Amino acid sequence: MQHASLVAFLSGNLTPKAFMEEIADEVADFYADLRQTRHGFILISDGPLFVMTRFAARRFLNAVASQQLSSDAAVYVADCLVASDDIEFEDEATRDAVSFLEDDSNRFIEERSDLWTAEEISKVLASLD
Repeated sequence: MQHASLVAFLSGNLTPKAFMEEIADEVADFYADLRQTRHGFILISDGPLFVMTRFAARRFLNAVASQQLSSDAAVYVADCLVASDDIEFEDEATRDAVSFLEDDSNRFIEERSDLWTAEEISKVLASLD
């Protein structure tokens, strides 16, 4: 993942659609690796420090809730956010919101088809108010 693209999306300078198009191949590779080895490989380029604010977390979650970002992409992006040395979280609520999506990687390993519900995402969004 390109740090600059991730930051552009989270900051509102790149549409969810353009972002999805940009990361589609790496998301597919991540899931192929996850299904084959039970460990998805992510790589995020270096960049300047970015603070994941509540605004950025809301933008991310709203893109997931509106299905502008696929669930596969959401988990991959959340994993990248957590793994990056160049991204810090504004506060625990912001970290928890991203972790809500990131923690769902296991559903792919366990071959579950269930997704987050609109109600669950709404509760996480409300925690950012």
